[in-house]
Order: sequence, then structure tokens, then C-alpha cells
Amino acid sequence: MKNKTSGLIALGLAAWAYWKYKMTPQQKQNVKDKISETGKNLWDKVPQNVKDAVGQKQTQEPV
Repeated sequence: MKNKTSGLIALGLAAWAYWKYKMTPQQKQNVKDKISETGKNLWDKVPQNVKDAVGQKQTQEPV
């Protein structure tokens, strides 16, 4: 278990360093757009009753 955790931490740090120092602003925007589009596609596949339950939880939280 410790090896998996260490590997994931190392992978995350490597991805962050690549993002910070090697990617151009255009590449970063392409990644952001792709992630956003994927999130929208996943949300469209969620059943309506789950969407309603999540929406109710968000509106019940105190502001």
C-alpha cells in the first residue's frame, strides 16, 4: 500500500512540474477545455434522480 501511495504522489508531482514548467499557455488551455468537456459529458450521463438529490443538498446548505 505504501508503494502505491508513494508512486501516486511521485506521479502527481511530476504532472504538476510538467504543467508548471514545460507546457505552453495554449497547451494548458487545451487540457482545461478537454477536462471541462469530459466533466460535462459525464454529468449528462448521470440519472436525473441523482442530479435532483445533489441539487437539493446544494440548496439546503446555509449561506
